[in-house]
Amino acid sequence: MSVAHSRKLENIIFKGLPGAFAVLGGLFLLLYHFVLDSPSMPILAVFFTEQISVPLDFFRLGTDIISIEVENFLVFQTFESIIQELNSSYSIFLGSVYFILIALGISLISSFKKMYFIGGAAFVIFFLTFTGLNGLNIGGVSTNYPLIGMIVALLIPMSYISFFKPDWGLVTRFTLIFICQIIGFGILMMLTSVEAPLLYISEQITLPISGVCSLFLLHIGHSIVSGSSIFLLKINQGAGLKISWHITVISILYFALVLFTLLDLMGEVNLPFPTLPPLILMFAAGTAGYFVLAHKINQTEQAFDSPTVGKSLYLIGFALTTLTWGKAVYTYNQPLIEFFNHIFLYGQIALSLLFFAYLMTNFSSIINNGTALDQVIFKPRFFAYFHMRIGAIMSLVILVIFADAIIATQLNSTSLNLSADYYFQTGRPQHARILYENSWAQYLKNDRAKNTAAHLYLLDKQPSAAIRQLEESFDYAPNVPNILLLSSRLYQANRVLEAIFYLEKGLEYFPNNPYLKNNLALLYSKTNKGSDAIRLLYDFEKSQEVALSNLIGLSIKHQVSIEEDVKKTTDPITQINLLAFENKNGNLSEIKLAFDQLPKSDFVQSSAIRNQWTNQSINHYVADLQLIDSLINQTSSVGLERNYRDSKIIRTLQENQINEALKYLSGAVFNFPNQSDTYQIIAAEVLASQLDFEKAAKELALAAAVQSTRIKPIHLAILYFGGRADIAFAYQNKFDIDFPSWMIFNKAGNLAKTPQAEFFSILTDFHGKTADSLLDQMAALEHHNLKVDLAYFILIHKGHWLGNEELAIINTYLTEGQNAIWNKEDFQSYVDFLFTNKKTEFSSGLAKLIKPEFSPFRNAYFTPLLWKGLREESDPMLKYEILQEAIQYNKDPKLWLAFVNQSREIGLGNYGTRALEEMEKWITKEDLEKLLQENQE
Repeated sequence: MSVAHSRKLENIIFKGLPGAFAVLGGLFLLLYHFVLDSPSMPILAVFFTEQISVPLDFFRLGTDIISIEVENFLVFQTFESIIQELNSSYSIFLGSVYFILIALGISLISSFKKMYFIGGAAFVIFFLTFTGLNGLNIGGVSTNYPLIGMIVALLIPMSYISFFKPDWGLVTRFTLIFICQIIGFGILMMLTSVEAPLLYISEQITLPISGVCSLFLLHIGHSIVSGSSIFLLKINQGAGLKISWHITVISILYFALVLFTLLDLMGEVNLPFPTLPPLILMFAAGTAGYFVLAHKINQTEQAFDSPTVGKSLYLIGFALTTLTWGKAVYTYNQPLIEFFNHIFLYGQIALSLLFFAYLMTNFSSIINNGTALDQVIFKPRFFAYFHMRIGAIMSLVILVIFADAIIATQLNSTSLNLSADYYFQTGRPQHARILYENSWAQYLKNDRAKNTAAHLYLLDKQPSAAIRQLEESFDYAPNVPNILLLSSRLYQANRVLEAIFYLEKGLEYFPNNPYLKNNLALLYSKTNKGSDAIRLLYDFEKSQEVALSNLIGLSIKHQVSIEEDVKKTTDPITQINLLAFENKNGNLSEIKLAFDQLPKSDFVQSSAIRNQWTNQSINHYVADLQLIDSLINQTSSVGLERNYRDSKIIRTLQENQINEALKYLSGAVFNFPNQSDTYQIIAAEVLASQLDFEKAAKELALAAAVQSTRIKPIHLAILYFGGRADIAFAYQNKFDIDFPSWMIFNKAGNLAKTPQAEFFSILTDFHGKTADSLLDQMAALEHHNLKVDLAYFILIHKGHWLGNEELAIINTYLTEGQNAIWNKEDFQSYVDFLFTNKKTEFSSGLAKLIKPEFSPFRNAYFTPLLWKGLREESDPMLKYEILQEAIQYNKDPKLWLAFVNQSREIGLGNYGTRALEEMEKWITKEDLEKLLQENQE
């Protein structure tokens, strides 16, 4: 191998590799410090819902407008502190990088001059002593065998190279040492019985690595001042400017910056101006120090002969520092972060001040001459630079004393945190919890330790102990994640006022913190302080989607008006709440949610489906049913299953799939007995909308039997006219609910004759009556508006009975006069579609009523449409099945007689005979005989 090629390979391995690691560590450190917000104490927005009652549909019975009420959801987001999840792969990867850098460093030490080599070897032994190797428990608990084995694996090749092969190049040295290091470490990994040994060593080695990093941080203590001075000296060569003033100003400004940064870090002063984070200053100092290093190597005696050794050692120290500082930030190991901050700032203050004093003391007379002073700046007479270092060390000691000597406490707490992280990652939470508690007790600026300890208590089902830990944190070192967790646990323990207290006090420590304000607003809402809750969120609504969606949700809940400009949003959670708002007001909304683009939350998905389908559907009915059925099959939560089944009921009702909706409602009563009255009342209202008072009264009677509080005055009227008057009176007396105002009873308990009462009397057993009797009753009504309503019901439910003469009468009522509800074209297109084979186009209103794209058999009470479908059906068995299902709901005599005839046609006459016997219970014998004669086939 040529010398040039060897030198190139040497530069790649010893300068390029650690340099790349330094850049990688630096980028990682910057990302986690500036981009992510407390990455290791994550705060997540957690969804919860509250229900509001909204009208699904309205129908009118005379002067009463009745709404079918269903539940919609308001989605709120509360911020919760969740437990940190450490990445074991990251720790092991970092340990592997340490492994390579250590091998590089030992290879460089092997090239030191004799006395320096002995000191370097002693340092390696000292370093290995603190790596936790004895914790591998080889040959017993905490034996020295692993440490001895690793010392032998490293010192033998180091010594062999230093004493017998001093002419070897750096690449060859590294190859031998790296192989011996791998062999020695591999044997230890095979012999140990501890769990996850690679992870164990990766965590334990971080502490001695931090010691190496501290040496590097002290080494670059004056690099900013010395680097800027060398730069100014270079550009002043031959110019003769008075650069002493420039150097003085720069030194004073930088000294003031690092001094104020330290004071701010210690909380000694409240500065009116911002300071730079120490890690930014460290990057600047580290970069400047590399260029200063070349001057040091050339001007002072070194422990090595080749400049590559010094530069490589510097880059290794830089890489270790950025990687370890990055790990401290990633795992939020505050004691280690604070240790690095303090050590770095101590070094900058002491060494920058002393270097400036050294520079001015030794070179003040010639600094402005324009000579090449940068070439001799590090080698003055009488060992002045060496004395400067002694003075800097003394200054460091003074600074450590000034800061209450906390760096020893920081290191001790760091060690406990690292051990706790290992136990936490290997599934031993009790060990980890004890270590985290001890770490916090030693160093209170240790938020993650306390937060994780509290979470581990919660995982161990000890909420009281967790609350105690969080209260201690609040008393001594409050922070936002712990306040959020504390208030959440207090709320779950029904200690709502205490939860509010801690959030309010937290806002005194952290004014305008959005997490605290959001959660406090939600708790205010739960304690009926709606105006206070909305006031807290109002300032944030323009900038934060969570605050905006919560603001709209609270405004709906507390019936506060919503500004029009906040309704223009693309945030799906806000849109879900806006849909609930529009549904409550009975408005059709333009919002169309894409269910597949919602946040991955069951609460959000179920709420979105419910609110969207209550307003309007987006996809085809069949596709929606497939979606909801798949969601029902996937869920294991009873509450969530109920939500989805309720949404399915709403979807079927929106498409007038009355038969299916009533089946689903009946199934819901069986599946969810604790909420049976809810479904029974909805079923009663659906049946009443179809004029089946008898079945509606039966559902209401079941709801009254469980003492439902959902029964309203109109329901009492349906009970009364549906043949359950005794239950209506009993419920009225027990719950002190009045009948509708138009139901007036005399002292004997008889109902007075009013237009509305007369109208309801006609609707009683409406489907079991003939069209002739209904037309006669319509003619006898005195109230014209009620005549129009009854004419509409006769057309919709009894149209298949009507001839041209009767249709003309109905046409007059529906299309003429001030109370007309249809126009002539709509009426004619309706008649043509149902009673002829003419093709016709519908207006939007008729299309919504008839929905010709769906089966004509979906609503057994829409008898004319069902009749048309039967005429077009050719399969006798299918016609029988359709009629059999229809008579389960509808008592229309013609429908029942069609079932009788169809059953006889397919050879099931006994079912037809039973149907005739059943008909005799609600129709007179004379009318039945007449109908039989008219409907003989």
